[in-house]
Amino acid sequence: MSTLLRDVIAIPEHTGAEDYVLRLTDSVGHGAASTTIDSYVVTPAIAEAFDSALGLVGEAVTSGVSRGAFLTGSFGSGKSHFMAVLHALLTHEPAARAQRDLQSVIARHDPQIEGRRFLPLAFHFLDARSFDQAVFDGYIRQVRELHPQAPLPALHRSDALFADADNLRQRLGDDAFFDGLNQGTTGGDAAGGGDTGGDVWGSVLGTGSWTPDTYAAAKAAEPSSGERLTLTTALVDTYFKAFTQQAEYVDLDTGLDAIATHAQRLGYDAVVLFLDELILWMTSLVHDRTRFAREAQKLTKLVEGSLGARDVPLVSFIARQIDLRRWFADAGASGAEQDILDRAFKHQEGRFHTITLGDDNLPFVASKRLLQPRDAAAARTIADAFERIDRAPRVWDVLLDGINTDDHHRGADEAAFRLTYPFSPALVSTLRALAAVMQRERTALKVMQQMLVDQRDTLTVEQVIPVGDSFDHIVRGTKVLDTQAAAVFRSANRLYTEKLAPLIRAKYDVTAAQLEDDPASVPAAYRADDRLAKTLLLSAVAPNVPALKSLTGARLASLNHGSIVSPLPGNEAGVVLAKVRDWARDVPEIHVEGTSTNPTIRVQLSDVDYESIVDRAKGEDNEGRRRELVKTLVAESLGVELGQQDIQGAHQHEIVWRGSKRTVDILFGNVRDSSWLSDEHFRANPGTWRVIIDHPFDEQGHSTAEDLQRLNAMLARDVHSRTVVWLPYFLSPEKTQELQRLVTLNWLLEGSGDRWQSHADHLSETDRALARNILESHRSTLRRSLEDAIQQAYGAASVRPGTLLDDPGHDQVLVSLDREFVPQRPVGATLGDAFRHLVSQAFDATYPGHPQFEPGDSEIRLPMLRTVAAHVHRAVAERDKRVEYQGDHLAVRRIAGPLGVGTAAEMHYILGDDRFTPWSQEIERALGRRLKESGVDGDAPITVGEMRGWIDAVTPAKGLLTPVSDLVIITWAALRQRAWFHHGVALPTPPEPGALQPTMELRSQAMPALPDWTAATRAAAELFGISASTYLTPPAVADFVGQVTARAVSLTATQPPLVSAIEAAYARAAVSALTADGEEHRLATARRTAELVQQLRHLDGVTLVERLAQAGFGTGAAAAGKSMASAETVTAALGSFEWDRLAPLRQAMASEGPRAASAAAIIARLQDALVADEIVTAVGPALRRADREIFEWLAGDPGPTPPPPPPPPPGPHAGSARRTVGASDDELLRQVREFLQSHADRDVDVTWQVGE
Repeated sequence: MSTLLRDVIAIPEHTGAEDYVLRLTDSVGHGAASTTIDSYVVTPAIAEAFDSALGLVGEAVTSGVSRGAFLTGSFGSGKSHFMAVLHALLTHEPAARAQRDLQSVIARHDPQIEGRRFLPLAFHFLDARSFDQAVFDGYIRQVRELHPQAPLPALHRSDALFADADNLRQRLGDDAFFDGLNQGTTGGDAAGGGDTGGDVWGSVLGTGSWTPDTYAAAKAAEPSSGERLTLTTALVDTYFKAFTQQAEYVDLDTGLDAIATHAQRLGYDAVVLFLDELILWMTSLVHDRTRFAREAQKLTKLVEGSLGARDVPLVSFIARQIDLRRWFADAGASGAEQDILDRAFKHQEGRFHTITLGDDNLPFVASKRLLQPRDAAAARTIADAFERIDRAPRVWDVLLDGINTDDHHRGADEAAFRLTYPFSPALVSTLRALAAVMQRERTALKVMQQMLVDQRDTLTVEQVIPVGDSFDHIVRGTKVLDTQAAAVFRSANRLYTEKLAPLIRAKYDVTAAQLEDDPASVPAAYRADDRLAKTLLLSAVAPNVPALKSLTGARLASLNHGSIVSPLPGNEAGVVLAKVRDWARDVPEIHVEGTSTNPTIRVQLSDVDYESIVDRAKGEDNEGRRRELVKTLVAESLGVELGQQDIQGAHQHEIVWRGSKRTVDILFGNVRDSSWLSDEHFRANPGTWRVIIDHPFDEQGHSTAEDLQRLNAMLARDVHSRTVVWLPYFLSPEKTQELQRLVTLNWLLEGSGDRWQSHADHLSETDRALARNILESHRSTLRRSLEDAIQQAYGAASVRPGTLLDDPGHDQVLVSLDREFVPQRPVGATLGDAFRHLVSQAFDATYPGHPQFEPGDSEIRLPMLRTVAAHVHRAVAERDKRVEYQGDHLAVRRIAGPLGVGTAAEMHYILGDDRFTPWSQEIERALGRRLKESGVDGDAPITVGEMRGWIDAVTPAKGLLTPVSDLVIITWAALRQRAWFHHGVALPTPPEPGALQPTMELRSQAMPALPDWTAATRAAAELFGISASTYLTPPAVADFVGQVTARAVSLTATQPPLVSAIEAAYARAAVSALTADGEEHRLATARRTAELVQQLRHLDGVTLVERLAQAGFGTGAAAAGKSMASAETVTAALGSFEWDRLAPLRQAMASEGPRAASAAAIIARLQDALVADEIVTAVGPALRRADREIFEWLAGDPGPTPPPPPPPPPGPHAGSARRTVGASDDELLRQVREFLQSHADRDVDVTWQVGE
């Protein structure tokens, strides 16, 4: 059994109201100094505060100027204790000067302080009537104790009265003075010894019997004593009737001056005023703003007097727990009043120093005053227990307050945790943050003590005190000084008392009386939940505490380390989150934000009546809206977008299964109701699966048994369809209520602004905004809760108590109308996973042989298939059918192997019959069946439609999509050297996947030798202008043969007429078919091309390629191509020429002379043109030139050839130039250019001729 903590540290059985609460006035003086100092913990920060305080005192006593300082800090930060120790230091108490942690500070300030006499006075303000009264009363009381024989300072206005009376006595003499005084007090009855009217002093002294002795005694008495008041009354009644105030102090300025003078006469160098609880007292005046303002302004008098320099300086230390400016504003001060106060406070702040006593000293104080081990053995026990704390970061970092760190919050370390163990730094940080608003009786240290006392009999050394345990001590039953904080505390208390506490008690069947009378019987699980709830509320009360900011399930568990028990170690965060989600469904103020596994949790505290808004909109809930809401929630959980519906109301949903895109039809409806879902609704479309989804509720009196009954009847009627029916369990009444509320909230919050406005118009604008925020959050919580319930209803999650109706007879969540497919129960972490698994099961059963393209959820797209097809074509053109990857090699790797269209090696793609499996064998079997059934030979053409049918018939069924099936067909055609034809026309290149048409044919294609192919394609390009693929493939050969044949057919009509026309022209022009150099030209070319096209038109396939390869035109192929291309034009030109016109020229050639020579030249030029190939000399222009020359020749005797014209004479208007053979043209062109430029405004004639 673990050791109780009380056995190793001293934990009292009870706490006292004044434990750790020091009253300054009771803690000063020689007798109290030792106890005060012994219990004081000096940290480096506190030492710095003493340094500032002693420096202020030294400065005042050195300069003679009054000084003041605010000691700021929350309740429990040690302000009173600090002033008590400072009091002891200024009275040179040995115990104070012996404090080692202060000696360096004391030594630093001794030159100004040592040897000086200070009058340190402590003042307690909580019962004060006024600032003046508290200071003057306190001064007189303490001075009388210190100097009982010394005269008191004149602080009361009655002193002035006595001074006037003494002057009057001196003028009148004793007899007349006392006669008048006694007569005035005796009245009519006094002389006769009548009633004294209850005057105590009158009965003692004798009515009307004032004597010099009794007068002196009364005048020397305490200002508030009875005899002094009696004397004052007598003087007022007799001599000074206008004086109406009794025992009234002088004004503060005068009184403080009198105190300084009095202290100087007593031998003091300075008066040090310790004003404790002053600011707290002033907060009690806040509702009397005039008085509050008057008293607040008096603080300045402590450091600034209006009567000039004081005889000794006053040094004031004022404890300040609260910012009075904020307090006064919270109390409702007007803008003008607040402005006045702001200026006054700023005036004070400029005259008072600030010494901060931070609550970061709390760990050190708690360690020394609260958590000290009893002995060394106890210390070891605690240290061992500390070492056993879970150091996992998810726990340790939270306990160390290491969450949400920044420049202002660094968190704690292990050493700091050791100081405060079993209080974690996170809990200490929470206490420090809330100490500013707690009462003086509820300091952080006091709360820590109370927590130890409350758990004295159960707390072991192994336990870290949960943060939630501080809630009752901080929030519940605490009167908070800050107005805003008080409102927050009230809201937190109300939320706990009215909602969370009853909710947790109901869960564990615990009563309030049991908690009070028999707390030991309360289950530990209840305590754990209670702590979590209280921690949540603390996060709302103290939202700026880093450890409580942006809470998550993991942090909640860690802040209450040891309280949460999880069946799975390390899953405490999940347990906590589930609890909080459950609460949030009933408590709208709890917000669980975010959809991650560790969302943020927060509580919104508010007093807004949001339920009244919901009550006014409850009529908007109906069954139709519930069904639509469930449909939306289910669709979102499935991951399905509900787009447009078909005529039956089904939604098409596309999925990717094994890399292929498939369609699933989803239809919502009530299965038992044939008026809603007819039998036709259960029939799936071809190639798809249909999923019919029922709702998790039905009209009163109906159950899931009716749904199953209808499905069984359909199966009995042999209804067969690729359809799965999803029959959920029904929601529990509690979940149905949540559904109804969510319908109402959706209607209220999603509609137009008028809906919200009209239903929330009874609230103020501010409250409406808060209510909407709460209801929006609650709607999100309910939605998440119902999403979780839907997961359970549709079988995708284990059922949790209270979510679904108990229905033992409902054992089939999924029912298939396809007898070949029996679905498993929903499998998956979510409903979406279960849906995808169901669809995958369905398609697995339908197409078990489909390739496993990985990753299966990524679609195989057309560009990927076409990349593989390109590798296929490149591979079949290689001898070893191996090619390096090009382009998207990942697509080739992903598709080729699984589909069986080659092997994707590390660096190469490899194809072959042995790598085309099972397709090679399956297609051969199909060809064999065709031969057997239809007598069609295997080499006969095959249509794409036929091959698709064969592929679809392969077993086990593969269910290939058309583009994927196309790739198989393309690969087979490439391996079998099949050519592609469409409508009888060869395709130049194989079509790509996705482009195949059912009517396309695959024909056997013989293949030529590669040298013949190369020669033939080169010849075809030059002869016919036909381009062919460089790769020798069946489609390329088929296309090439088709193009050449078509071209040969078209040329057959033009080539024979061309030969005839040339032969006729040769005869008319007397041209020999053999030229002088022995080479054949135009006619020979025409005859050879005519012969070639005649042969080609009757050839096919390899024979045509071989014949074309052997055409033998060599370098004359271009001339032959030109001849064939221009055949029709040349034939027409030759046929239309007037050959008879040559006769006169031939006659002239028989004679001699220039005219004969000219005729001979014309005919020679014509003959040369006819002999030359068309590519050398075009016939048409040559014939036209000859026709023109003949006309000119016939027009007359041209005579001798005239000599060339003489060169123009030199001058500005003429010129000439000559270029010799081999010379550059530049000089000639330069001269012409210069001539043209110099005569730019004139016409210029340019002539040229060839020199002899």
